[in-house]
This record gives sequence, structure tokens and C-alpha cells, in this order.
Amino acid sequence: MVLNKWTTGDVITEIAANNRGIRKGTEAEIAAIPTASNELGDIVYNSTEGYVQVQTAGGATDKRGNLTTAPIVADDTEVTHIGVTPTEKKNFAYFKDSSGVKGNQLTIVAEIKTSNAGTTAHLRVRTDGGGGDDLDLTTTSTAYVVVSGTIDISAKADGRRTVEIFLDDGSGDTISQRLIEVYAI
Repeated sequence: MVLNKWTTGDVITEIAANNRGIRKGTEAEIAAIPTASNELGDIVYNSTEGYVQVQTAGGATDKRGNLTTAPIVADDTEVTHIGVTPTEKKNFAYFKDSSGVKGNQLTIVAEIKTSNAGTTAHLRVRTDGGGGDDLDLTTTSTAYVVVSGTIDISAKADGRRTVEIFLDDGSGDTISQRLIEVYAI
């Protein structure tokens, strides 16, 4: 394999810059890179998603994978809650550690639905036993939808950390939560 690198006299073009370094851009800018300019292994920082990504198939702009996320937990146990009082339904722990998951951000991806489209169902994420919501993911859909968001954990000290998942809905209404995945970057 020959390293695709800069040499003296190279003319800097968008294609050359993309194929010889890390490109930074929004999802729309990265998706607009001409198909012929993409090569397997190209690296980009997607400022819309907040991740470093690698091109996993040459020539296909939608074939990128995140490099810097680490799965922390996945749970597909369905849980439900009736009413307006936020109630803890799931929790887990992880280590934030510079020799493992250094951890600057948690990304939460979950499926939720409500029994009543006239109310808003809430999946509230709290960290380290704190009283306030670090993230509030909502829906008014009566069919499962995927919701996601991020939590900045860069200021948290290394060590054992916890994440608690609380659910609530309208008075007498039921929120259901199915699959949840948590990633760290």
C-alpha cells in the first residue's frame, strides 16, 4: 500500500484535502462531497453529529461509521409508567477512566411512545443520583419512535458513574420505553 500523503508541489484541492487529512464539516457538507472524492478510510469530523467518522465504503457518502463512540449499555426490556410523577425505571453504572472510556459525552438513543397523543411522554436522564434532569427526551407519538440526545460529562471526575432513566406522562396516561442504548465519546 502506498500512503496517500502530501508531497512538495501538490496542489491543494477539495478532493486532495479530503483524501489526505481530516475534513471537518456539517452532515450536509460531508454528504455533499462528490461520490468520486470518497475513498475507503477517509476520516471526517462531523460537526453536526459531534463524532469523528471513517468512510467504510469507497464512493458512498452514506457509508460512514463513528470512530469515537464506545457502547456503554444496551437494554431492550420494555417498561411502562402511568402518570405525571417521574419514576426511575432503569439504571446502570459505568467507569469513566482515561485508560478505558475517557468520556466527554454520553449519547442516549431510546424507543418511547405514549398511550395518548394529546400528552407529552418524557424519558428523563439523570446522572450520579442528581435531582435534576440532564436530558429530557419526549414524544407525543402513540407508536414507538426513536429519540436521542447527548449529555456533557467532560467535567465529571474519573471513577464509577451512574445513569438513571425516569419516565412520566400525562395524568392517567402511559409511557412505554423499549430499547435504550448509551454510548460514550
